[in-house]
Amino acid sequence: MARMLLPLLSLIAVVLLLAESATDPTPTPQDAGPARRDIVGEGRGDVKFLYFAYGSNLLARRLHLMNPTARRHSIGELKGYRLDFSTPASKRWGGAPATVVPDPEDSVWGAIWSLDIEDRDHLDEQESVHSGLYDVFNATVQTPDGEVLLCRSYLMRVVPPKLQPGEARPAHRQPSLVYKKVLTAGARESGLPADYTARLEAVADNGSAGSNPPISLESLQSPQSSEASGVTPAPAPAAR
Repeated sequence: MARMLLPLLSLIAVVLLLAESATDPTPTPQDAGPARRDIVGEGRGDVKFLYFAYGSNLLARRLHLMNPTARRHSIGELKGYRLDFSTPASKRWGGAPATVVPDPEDSVWGAIWSLDIEDRDHLDEQESVHSGLYDVFNATVQTPDGEVLLCRSYLMRVVPPKLQPGEARPAHRQPSLVYKKVLTAGARESGLPADYTARLEAVADNGSAGSNPPISLESLQSPQSSEASGVTPAPAPAAR
């Protein structure tokens, strides 16, 4: 009798194991992180989305080169991240591009833009998402009046190590002069806090004017109308 029951018990054990696996599957690498449909701008039926810009897209004329529907919504602070610059260097800009890195001791100020969904793929293209340079993520941003907004944003896959107090920024992690000028011009145009803008101006750059930058140093000397950028930025709050 025991010999007859043994195969039956083994079969029952296999069935139970398969049932448990079906109800509690082990996550695969593809399951890790938020589903693509949970990213801002990926929802079915979305017609607009909010975008948090902290780099060259602080400047309206830069963003509008590929994303003509962008309109200013507000400015905001991304807490728990720091602004940094990483490799690989941009050949057009001539230096290290900006990124944000998780850091509980810091925060990043930026511009919040509202874009039509038709510009989502253009924005991804500009940020080199499909070539693997940047990833899309949801940025939880707080505006000066305390409103918390969920925005589409981007960070580099290469995570630069944090510079220690007094440590000089390595040459390969320095932005070009033209890129930094675009960032600081965009920060002022957006109405970011003055002390945060001063931090941007203090970043060491490599002095390059770039090989073929989207915005040249010369064009920065000729102020353009801010009409296309949407609402006029409010007076800048003090950075915390």
